[in-house]
Amino acid sequence: MSDGGETLWVAGCGLRYWNHGDGTTVVLTHGAGTDHTIFDAQLRFLTEAGHRVITWDLRGHGRSVPWDEPFDPAQAVEDLASLLERLSIVRTVLVGHGLGANISQVLARRYPERVRALVVIGGSSNAARVTLRERLGHLVRTALLRRTPARALPGRLADLSATTPGARDFASRAFARMSKARLLDLWTAPRQLHRRRRWYRSRVPLCLVRGEHDRSGVASSMRRWAPRELIREVVIPGAGHLVTLDAPKAVNGVLGTFLQELQPAVRTL
Repeated sequence: MSDGGETLWVAGCGLRYWNHGDGTTVVLTHGAGTDHTIFDAQLRFLTEAGHRVITWDLRGHGRSVPWDEPFDPAQAVEDLASLLERLSIVRTVLVGHGLGANISQVLARRYPERVRALVVIGGSSNAARVTLRERLGHLVRTALLRRTPARALPGRLADLSATTPGARDFASRAFARMSKARLLDLWTAPRQLHRRRRWYRSRVPLCLVRGEHDRSGVASSMRRWAPRELIREVVIPGAGHLVTLDAPKAVNGVLGTFLQELQPAVRTL
């Protein structure tokens, strides 16, 4: 039975993607271990608001399978670029969650002429300094996850990722579809895209969003990132890392406001 999507073959993997609506293009890229459905609420909201929305599954995730090789974040950037090329997208708003935000940052830095704006949801800066405390925190969390039995790991990660029962259930089921080795590989993937650039600032309009109770380690990075860009981070009360699932209406509100602000002012005589 068709899922309404299409397949783009890139470097040996069939990438599944979905093309919805018309208008200003918004490309949604999910994070590690999940799939495009974490944006279901945003998809409905954005298409109803008159936008063209592209969702897709990273290789080895969702319906972009099979893919048994280690996950390569650099290849994921090329996958996203190939998707834009396939769909003849000249300029787009990139929205990325978690690992998807790191991937979107690389594309925006590499091809700023193709990116109208960037929305980072629950993601860390690729360019900022990683503090000693952040490094130690990541090492401790990674060590604890490595010691967690494979059968218990999906539930443990789900508890770390979300605050609401529905979001935790979604995350647990998504993570259970992957091996422990794959989950741990994905846990460290964002760090592979980090390249310290002391004076770097985004060349496109930027919006930073995170959940109040995000325990993935991105909160301290985002708090330092926002002032450097001369903007404020948007913190969604009560939400965890999977903020699009924990608080979909709040995220929709942030996206709606940000996209509206991108529209050129209408002159009246």
